[in-house]
Amino acid sequence: MILAGDSVELLPRLRGELVDALVSDPPYGLEFNGNDWDGKTGFTASLPDVDVAGMSDGEVFEEWCAAWARGALHALKPGAHLAAFGGTRTWHRMVRGIENAGFEVRDQIAWIYSSGMPKSMDLGYALDKRNGIRRPDRIVQQSEHDGVLGATRRVVQHGTAVSEDAQRWEGWGTGLRPSFEPIIIARKPMVGTVVDNVRTHGTGAIHIDAARFGEAKWPANVVLDPSQADAMDLLTGTWRTDPVSARFPIFRYEQKAPESERPRAFGVSHATVKPLSLMRWLIRLLTPPGGLVLEPFAGSGSTVEAALLEGMQVVAIEKDPTFLPLIASRVDRVALNGQL
Repeated sequence: MILAGDSVELLPRLRGELVDALVSDPPYGLEFNGNDWDGKTGFTASLPDVDVAGMSDGEVFEEWCAAWARGALHALKPGAHLAAFGGTRTWHRMVRGIENAGFEVRDQIAWIYSSGMPKSMDLGYALDKRNGIRRPDRIVQQSEHDGVLGATRRVVQHGTAVSEDAQRWEGWGTGLRPSFEPIIIARKPMVGTVVDNVRTHGTGAIHIDAARFGEAKWPANVVLDPSQADAMDLLTGTWRTDPVSARFPIFRYEQKAPESERPRAFGVSHATVKPLSLMRWLIRLLTPPGGLVLEPFAGSGSTVEAALLEGMQVVAIEKDPTFLPLIASRVDRVALNGQL
């Protein structure tokens, strides 16, 4: 079932204690690509009864996370688990919001990858620019066509620092290269013991065997992409005849997901798409067979498709109507392949 609307508004309207697990890739509160849905403006629109005057952007994001998490708490069965991706700068706000809503924080999974792109100011160049100096040997390539994220620019050659200020601060920047995303694992409080809760509601535990990898290895709270796995093996060698990376689940990270995992409908595509294999693994880990998965921020429908491929039921919510055809295209693809 796909619902169009604001999750903060719709989640409390769902039938209570119905959902077996929540797996989601919500907004990170980083104003991604200048979009209102990932910034204070969009979050404030979802909080009409909250006085945000005097709140910082981070505080508004935390309040918004608590609001959707309270709705999710209502919809989830006792003991049901939640998995949500976050951004490294704002993840603590999301975790606080989820905890303040009433969830118990159980763990976090670090998804480590190699191909993240640094977002950093070139301080030396910025100082030359501030001084009105143009570097004649600076080379910047710009894409001929707009992509998913719009026209892209890439600095091929930074050029030689000219001013005294720029020479002093050449090589300085403002940010590290992103190489991991945290995934919070939380649980709605149980009724009684784990055994009591599992017998009554079918939730409260995680499905270890369904999430095993390699030669039936126990699922870990660190997952790698292939290039990180290769780098680890190069540095550390083997452990009991196996590459050390074999001790961790491996899911391919691509800054731009392949066409097969990035649907396009009526000229619209989504900028942030998680790998199906990773979403399927999380769903298997947290959801009983045939269970109901909730995705409050459906986007292009990665979680929806992953849940269907795993034989689960799914309830998804998406606020932006332009993304609804993308989700429908994923559902149609699963159906055409005879997997529904």
